[in-house]
Amino acid sequence: MFDLVRLFRQSYKQVTVLFMTGMLLSFTLASYAQRADAGKAASFQELQNLQQLAEEAKQTGLPIMLMFGAEWCEFCEQLVEEVFNPMSMRGNYDGKVVLMRHVGVDEQQTIPGLRGEPIKKSEWAYALNADLTPTVIFLDGDGREVAPRIVGISNIHMYAGVIHRNLNIAYRNMGLTLRIPATPELYEIQLQKKSLNP
Repeated sequence: MFDLVRLFRQSYKQVTVLFMTGMLLSFTLASYAQRADAGKAASFQELQNLQQLAEEAKQTGLPIMLMFGAEWCEFCEQLVEEVFNPMSMRGNYDGKVVLMRHVGVDEQQTIPGLRGEPIKKSEWAYALNADLTPTVIFLDGDGREVAPRIVGISNIHMYAGVIHRNLNIAYRNMGLTLRIPATPELYEIQLQKKSLNP
């Protein structure tokens, strides 16, 4: 009888451990799936409607930053992965200090242009002389360039700082008082201080 009770207790412990392990695993997988979905939702967005983006720029007073790239462009992929996706995922840039979108010059579909006219991204990039990828341009809501464009990549580690510099030029040229710190790290510190002292 004693052996039967001991066997039952061992089996009960094993089942409990298996059950708890399964529960922990399912919670971990669910949490990972939520983070993965959140990361996808916050990744660098493709430009779908220039007219709508320009209207948003006029309403918010923010500049538009467009990165012209292509799937076959290794430097574009590196720039998206190391600079633009991190900027997008943090949620501190798009809609707060800039409206940022990717423009795939190898896409064939048409999108509404600045005035609602259908445009092909490749033809528009060529007309803007932004067909050398990657090229980043800064526009106001009327489609005027408001800061120097960034063509190619000279140093990936300094790229976000160049974006910050050009955003400050865009703000000044648009008559805005908004300024952003020189680097993403300094911007993060500024945001943390603001959250501690609302």
